[in-house]
Amino acid sequence: MKRNLRFFASAAAFLLVFGLLFAPLSELVCRKSLTGTWDMTNKVGGFYNEPEDEFEVMFFGSSHTYAAFSPLRLWERTGIKSYVFATQRQPLWATYAYLAEALKTQSPALAVVDCRGALEPAESYEEEGVTYSFMDDLPFSWNKVRLAWSSAGTMSGRAELLCNFIKYHGRWTSLTEADYAFDRAALRDPYKGYVFLPAKEESFPRPAVGHITECAPLDRKNEYWLRRIITLCREEGVPLWLVKTPSNLEAAEKALVNTVERIAAEYGVPFADFNESYEEIGLAPELFFDAHHMDARGAAQFTSWFAQRLTAQYPGLSIGMGSDGWAGEAAAYAEALQALD
Repeated sequence: MKRNLRFFASAAAFLLVFGLLFAPLSELVCRKSLTGTWDMTNKVGGFYNEPEDEFEVMFFGSSHTYAAFSPLRLWERTGIKSYVFATQRQPLWATYAYLAEALKTQSPALAVVDCRGALEPAESYEEEGVTYSFMDDLPFSWNKVRLAWSSAGTMSGRAELLCNFIKYHGRWTSLTEADYAFDRAALRDPYKGYVFLPAKEESFPRPAVGHITECAPLDRKNEYWLRRIITLCREEGVPLWLVKTPSNLEAAEKALVNTVERIAAEYGVPFADFNESYEEIGLAPELFFDAHHMDARGAAQFTSWFAQRLTAQYPGLSIGMGSDGWAGEAAAYAEALQALD
């Protein structure tokens, strides 16, 4: 018995020392997105440095989410504080994990989930660039372990997702001063997770899909995690609003969105496809960055309209006007918008 105890004590001590040495090395070599439009390390990692119970509304989903909802514009119009906790092409199993992570520190009165993750086959999300974009900046936790298990089909693939050093140890020769000075505890995003996309001199008209009323079956994995998201919100007592942000839906996508709406109705969850509201929003084809994402002007237009819809549908939301530097950040955001005109 004593021999076994000594063995386990030695093993625990080794793992502790190994972790203390290994964690800083993993943090050093991991990929970081700290500058430019898509500074996702600031946006995802910075969320963990926000005050507890700061946000009345949380937005979740893919790039369609972070290119649509501007928390600073929403705060300007309503005083409601919010954060966009989203990543590029985020699948629904990652949305589930991000929702679970957010609920560790936040008690939102509303979770808004964009259903873009339900519109592609599950295997399309297995691309390396997609999985690492939603895995890299999450801190180690049981949620991250479960997410790695759902996102990779092999133990080696899961290990790489959980341990940045395995994936990025080859970056030694390309490390920069930013890598050595990196401090995760100092991360913060003044845009609160929103991605400010520049204007382009192009026009992206909306396809005529309003007449499509049939439903197309969701990928089984997508449907499973959609229902898990709904169930998690119900268990945690967080009201959920499933939406589809303006993204110029194609015909096949519209039929899948109709299925999401049907599933939402099964649970009594509110659903809205904002692609049916372009005229009401005042959303012109010139207000898109590309075929499926609004530029910063379009997002401001949409968020202003959404603010009215939000407060009408959820009149009890709390406001936090004039606190914690939001006014200064909102002024800088407004100045950046004005520069686009």
